[in-house]
Amino acid sequence: MGLANEEIISQVDSLLAGRIVVPSIQRDYVWMRTDVRDLFDSLYRGYPVGALLLWRTNLQVPFRTAAVVQANKSPHQPLYLLDGQQRLTSLAWVFCPESKADGRRIDLRFDVRTEEFVNPSAVQCKDPLLIPVSLILQENIQFYEVLVDAGVEMAHPEFRLWTSRLQRVHGIRKHQVAVITYDSDDYEEVAEVFARLNKGGRRLSKGDLVYSAIAARWADGLQTMDAFHDKLKDSGFALDREAVLRLMSLLAGTGAHHIKLIGAAMDEAALEEAWRTTEAALRYAIDFLRTECGIPRSEILTSPNVMVVPALLLHHRQGKLRPGESALLRRWVYTAMAFSHYSLQVEGKLDAEARLVKSRVGEELFTELIRRASGPRSVDSPIQPRDLEQKYSTHAFFRLLYIAALQRKVKDWATNMAINDRPMVSGSRIEYHHVFPRARVQSGYPKEEWNSLANLAFVTGQTNKMISSKLPAEYMVDIAPARLVEQWIPDDLRLRSLDRFPEFLDARRHLLANVLNKLLGLPEYEGQVRHDDIDEPPADDEVIAEESIAPSPVSGAAGTDTSESGFEVQAIYEGQRIVGRYDAFTHALTVMSGRARGVYGSPSGAAVAVVKSINPDVDPNRNGWLFWTVTATGALLHSLR
Repeated sequence: MGLANEEIISQVDSLLAGRIVVPSIQRDYVWMRTDVRDLFDSLYRGYPVGALLLWRTNLQVPFRTAAVVQANKSPHQPLYLLDGQQRLTSLAWVFCPESKADGRRIDLRFDVRTEEFVNPSAVQCKDPLLIPVSLILQENIQFYEVLVDAGVEMAHPEFRLWTSRLQRVHGIRKHQVAVITYDSDDYEEVAEVFARLNKGGRRLSKGDLVYSAIAARWADGLQTMDAFHDKLKDSGFALDREAVLRLMSLLAGTGAHHIKLIGAAMDEAALEEAWRTTEAALRYAIDFLRTECGIPRSEILTSPNVMVVPALLLHHRQGKLRPGESALLRRWVYTAMAFSHYSLQVEGKLDAEARLVKSRVGEELFTELIRRASGPRSVDSPIQPRDLEQKYSTHAFFRLLYIAALQRKVKDWATNMAINDRPMVSGSRIEYHHVFPRARVQSGYPKEEWNSLANLAFVTGQTNKMISSKLPAEYMVDIAPARLVEQWIPDDLRLRSLDRFPEFLDARRHLLANVLNKLLGLPEYEGQVRHDDIDEPPADDEVIAEESIAPSPVSGAAGTDTSESGFEVQAIYEGQRIVGRYDAFTHALTVMSGRARGVYGSPSGAAVAVVKSINPDVDPNRNGWLFWTVTATGALLHSLR
């Protein structure tokens, strides 16, 4: 690994000349104009702006068209820009405005009076003392001429001071930036190095590099794979690429550790055939999840890896299951979801399951698969009401209850129309409603009770607003009894009063536990409803601090790196990087670092908490969709709405 300090202008020149290129694994340019402004302000003040990470390799790594106009292809092997694309591209656009590929130039000005960099409004553009930064950065600029052209006479008392400030802006050209050059022909090694060096911004995964390696060996590979991922996204089943690569690797016979796909034995023909098989297997699996499991979109899965076993099995059976196997495979899907089967040791579990699919048949196969997915639980042990205590909308049980509601064609309490996972009318979007409104119970009961699964029901947004803060005893008199039965509301009218809230929760947990038992193929729980002392909740079962209107389960989080509890997001505020995890199903956001750690019902609620914890003297109101970015892609969270 080489480390050197280079002048920024030299790196800009290398990008424009094609000596540095952007590999196809990199994201698009996503910075906003304010980000460019802040970068130049940091350079002007001598603040560190981070290193550039370049990759030197003898491999033929595919690269894509950069956001700048580059010279003809360099006769020498280029360096690949792994970290620093946003910064270097922004610098190129300002240093050389005509290099902006789309022709829409960035207008960045420097106020010589206040030493501020400005993205000017139409009115500010008329201010002659807001000097275009691109002009100041020209190689042979005469600073006194710039001021004279702006109407400042040389006799002006600030002329000398303002000239020195222009010189300082021009000095950004000579600013030294750390350039790390890593030499390697090992994709896995490069992925590991990058992951350790790049703690913020776009984290390059091993899966990214595998896709790049496949594209380097298979001429149409990247285009073919991207086209299929676009189809998955359009169908509502945008799957994590890591999970897809694991399936591809298993089908290719190299095991679930997909890095092995770049082994010497995988030539173009082998990769193309493995991908063709993967597409076919995924189509089988998605159809099964939709039609047999009632899962309308990928965000409802607790892990994208849940689709691998159905894909493998249906591929080996050429899409045909024997009588009774559909129910057994469906039971396995629900069991794997309910008990977070793929939260740990993903590759090892998938390897073992792939061997089972190949070596066993019939009931013996499914008995073993279900046993493994059940974890430490006894396979036929029913879920008890106690198991639902301190379980919230972030838990896998919530997703399974949502599936059960869709299968049952539960109707909305006000419209009497079946709830629709993807309605055309925005007011018909499904939200979860607190049966006992939070405003009425939060002062007298602990949060783990009023925010628990037993106090949640599925209604449309307009119905949620209509109910508002009314108690069940008041608003349920206008709801058809059949609607309440559909959502497992106890029929004892006495339990709808505020003083009987704990008893209501006990009774509903009993009902919900047996809904889950039926879904999972487990015996019905027949014990008495009781409220025993609760166990210490697992570390990942946090209480949600929700907004007044609960977030919707519907989301468009496509193309993201999902996991058992969502996917990683981050925010940079006051120089601090805050890490979070966003749940695409519930819109809840867990802040995982800093003083604001906790679970919040929306991105905005989490953003406000972060701002208050770091800077309590400012207005904390923030739009969370613009505050957080998706770590895996670098895109604003708003892009997923």
